[in-house]
Amino acid sequence: MFTNDVKGDQSIRAGQINIYPPSGPEAPRRVILILSANPRFTSPLRLDEERRAIDRAVVAARRRDRLRIVVADAVREADLPAALMAHQPTVVHFCGHAAGPDGLVVNDDRGFARTVPPDALGDLFGHVGRSVQCVVLNACLAGDQAMAVARRVPCVVGMVGQVPDSVAIRFAESFYAAVASGESVLAAVGLGRHMVLRAGHPEAHAPVLFSDRAVAERTIIAD
Repeated sequence: MFTNDVKGDQSIRAGQINIYPPSGPEAPRRVILILSANPRFTSPLRLDEERRAIDRAVVAARRRDRLRIVVADAVREADLPAALMAHQPTVVHFCGHAAGPDGLVVNDDRGFARTVPPDALGDLFGHVGRSVQCVVLNACLAGDQAMAVARRVPCVVGMVGQVPDSVAIRFAESFYAAVASGESVLAAVGLGRHMVLRAGHPEAHAPVLFSDRAVAERTIIAD
């Protein structure tokens, strides 16, 4: 569920919206919207660790004053357009499960798994995702979804194939450390892959960027 904005430097908790840094005369301009779902009877994921890693990377970055992090857990399909319209994010990060051509896995009203087909996900961003410049689908088998969203969003990163939690977390932390420091999406993906490889994981090839190179070379978050 979504909660009202909380002012100040807060730790991430389930269902809690977090803002860094405290709002003041120069309030953060760009929103990173983190969506997560781990429905009942799906493989448990360390989503709290992934959110913490992103949070830590942004707080430590030199352009942290340009950013605001919004977190929504246990998302349902109906929550997705509401979140996009309410927060007008520049970046949307999804952490959870995907099911290849069947779609992105979210919660239903009882907490069980429900899939959002790739075409429906792409159409959603086409309807209410005009503010979004980058989408990161940090979930196994998310290539089909990434390709569909890339028809509507300039830069999309999707995990192609199976990846363990450790890879997803390491990639997310490195990716956001780069973009929150003013680096391009292309550079951030490259750093994320490099850090995954340096950590000894063979899945460094799994994060794939779907974008024109000229677009991906732009600094879109802290410009």
